[in-house]
Amino acid sequence: MIAGTAKAVRPVHVLLVEDDEGLRPILARHLASKGFRVSEAASAEHATAQVDGGLRPALVLLDLNLPGATGWDFLRGPAIEAAGRPAVVVTTATTVSPVQLRALGVAGYLPKPFAMETLVATVERFVGARP
Repeated sequence: MIAGTAKAVRPVHVLLVEDDEGLRPILARHLASKGFRVSEAASAEHATAQVDGGLRPALVLLDLNLPGATGWDFLRGPAIEAAGRPAVVVTTATTVSPVQLRALGVAGYLPKPFAMETLVATVERFVGARP
C-alpha cells in the first residue's frame, strides 16, 4: 500500500432499540467489542429523537414491545425514512408474521432469546463484514 492512500474506515453504526435495562447494555457492549459503533435507545420515542438529531445508522435492532410507542409505531413513523431507510432487524420474544415483517420492509427477524454469536452474525449479514 502506498503511504497516505489508506482511507479511514468508520465503524458500522447500529441503533439498538431495547427497553430491557439489563439486556440493552450487555448487547451494546458485546457489539462494541466486535468493532461496531452502537447507539442505544430505551424507547421508540428515544430512537426517533436520535434520528431527529441526525443519527443515520446502517442497521436498527428493534424490539417491538416497548413502553409508549411500540416498535411497530417506529417502523410506521417517519423516523425510518429520515434515517435513510437503514436495514431493520426485529428482535423480540413475540412470534411475528413474516408477511407483516415484509409489509413494513423489515430486513430480518431475530427471536429472543438468542446467542451473542447469532446477534453478531445477524448484524454482519445485514451490514457486511465485521468493521
